[in-house]
Amino acid sequence: MNPKRALYGVWSAAAFFLLWLVGFVFFARWIPPVAPATGADDIALLFQHRSVPIRVGMVLMSVGTVFYLPWTVVLAGLIKEIEGRSFFLSGTQLAAGILSAMTFFLPAFLWATAAFRPERNPEITQALVDLGWLFFITPIAPFLLQYVVLAVAILADRRERPAYPRWAAYLQVFVSVSFLPAFLAFFMKAGPFAWNGLLVWWFPFATFTAWFFTMIVLTRKAVLESAARSATQPAAPDEAAVDAGVA
Repeated sequence: MNPKRALYGVWSAAAFFLLWLVGFVFFARWIPPVAPATGADDIALLFQHRSVPIRVGMVLMSVGTVFYLPWTVVLAGLIKEIEGRSFFLSGTQLAAGILSAMTFFLPAFLWATAAFRPERNPEITQALVDLGWLFFITPIAPFLLQYVVLAVAILADRRERPAYPRWAAYLQVFVSVSFLPAFLAFFMKAGPFAWNGLLVWWFPFATFTAWFFTMIVLTRKAVLESAARSATQPAAPDEAAVDAGVA
């Protein structure tokens, strides 16, 4: 894995989080989230008053989502180094990362669609907004798969200088468990298990944010360690021949 390109992938995670945060928070003002018990007329009025800022925010959110993909590639590359010739864990990480990105990408288009014609029937606007929030909150399975694969790879890394500290595996498990109440958002319109509730929104949002910043730091270190490890290893015979031919 090219360390310079891999570092671009690490910083793409920061770009993803920044663009998502600016679009989601400062333009759309989705923190706190729209309460699921809000009536259709009130939701329609909100989208009429904030039609343009919501659309700008969703553009930023959808563009920012693209930067989640290089980040996933870096994670998959580090896992590939751990598992050697196999590609099961790294391939699973890559596929799960693509699905995870869609849970940011598609809700942005649903909310932008709701804001595109704010004068439409309020019940249609409410349906789009409901779909956007449920699509944003409840599809946690791809994230759980990403975190479980990371945990397994970290615990399986028996090299003298592992990519991640072992405690990072338990971080993946902790964040995964914090996401589990999200499934209950299908059934609740108020309380801690609604999509704007303590256990479905606020606590998982805090753990996801902490996970992201922690993993950016740890992954940057892992990429630099990987580069240092590669520099100290002798080139394989075929690689050496290629290098000699180029020279």
